[in-house]
Amino acid sequence: MDPKRYLVTAALPYANGPVHIGHLAGCYLPADIYVRYQRAQKRDVKFVCGSDEHGVPITIRAMREGITPQQVVDKYNAIIKDSFGQMGISFDIYSRTSNKVHHETSQAFFKKLYDDGLFEEKESEQYFDEEKQVFLADRYIVGTCPVCSNPNAYGDQCEKCGTSLSPEQLINPRSALSTAVPVKRKTKHWYFPLNKYEDFLKEWIVDGKKDQWKPNVFGQCKSWLDNGLQPRAMTRDSNWGVPVPLPDAAGKVLYVWFDAPIGYISATKELTPQWSDYWQKEDTKLVHFIGKDNIVFHCIIFPAMLKAHGGYVLPDNVPANEFLNIEGDKVSTSRNWAVWVDEYLKDFPDQQDVLRYVLCSNAPETKDNDFTWKDFQ
Repeated sequence: MDPKRYLVTAALPYANGPVHIGHLAGCYLPADIYVRYQRAQKRDVKFVCGSDEHGVPITIRAMREGITPQQVVDKYNAIIKDSFGQMGISFDIYSRTSNKVHHETSQAFFKKLYDDGLFEEKESEQYFDEEKQVFLADRYIVGTCPVCSNPNAYGDQCEKCGTSLSPEQLINPRSALSTAVPVKRKTKHWYFPLNKYEDFLKEWIVDGKKDQWKPNVFGQCKSWLDNGLQPRAMTRDSNWGVPVPLPDAAGKVLYVWFDAPIGYISATKELTPQWSDYWQKEDTKLVHFIGKDNIVFHCIIFPAMLKAHGGYVLPDNVPANEFLNIEGDKVSTSRNWAVWVDEYLKDFPDQQDVLRYVLCSNAPETKDNDFTWKDFQ
């Protein structure tokens, strides 16, 4: 059966810096081409995106620059939105997760799961920075990766080798906010029982998507499922984010990977009063375009959340590209090793289509690819 309508999402970029050409090649150009094709076929399609404004890197940047997180996201949301506009990425809406409609939508989603008795409330010991007097989210802890020995791995992932980590696995952990060695303190959080959705996910992905999804996406999902899923905390200790909508949750916000994908729903709500047709009718085809570092969140965690809530369609496909390297070296925002889109637009006026063509012809569809200025010229 042909879908009656299409909802296409592109990964929400973090509003803690500009977008670079790796972002364009990996996620936004493929999504834009797909949407333009659907529009040319006169199909009903909505293309949604927006800034993810509650990530940990945003609070770190604000602290380091001596400004507020709101000032950080206001600055970079404007730069990112303008870059996409000039590059011809034809979103129907480019929203923000700091918008009121998003706070309300993600809080209502959380409350529904809470009222249905789905969360496990657990007290645990978490790392605390005694110098800054704050609990440290996984991203606030850095240390040596146990897999590749990268000395600056984060507590949730090593960006060098891509391994998903927990802070306990880091060698010589330290706070990203100070020089303090983190200590453990008790705190309470609400855990989503991912393990209870393992059978559903295996049937849906392993049995149902093997020949439909790209091998890199299917392989990563299967690996996660083969290793077994664990309950995952869906709240964090922070003063920046969507407040947890419970009376005993002061100083707690929704985990960014709980609230960010709901940003697709809230952006659709902003776009059209008929938003539910695109999210809740079985004759909708939902497609998430992402980078490979977001596969687990879009293919395992978010679908499990949608299934738990009930009434939502699941993604039909989740095309994820590999990475685009620059001159043989992996893009690194911290080392400023990137070709920033806003700078390209200033340095090469009226050359947007040239860049679109080069990135399309060199797209990292099945393996990491390389961008060089020599090839570009």
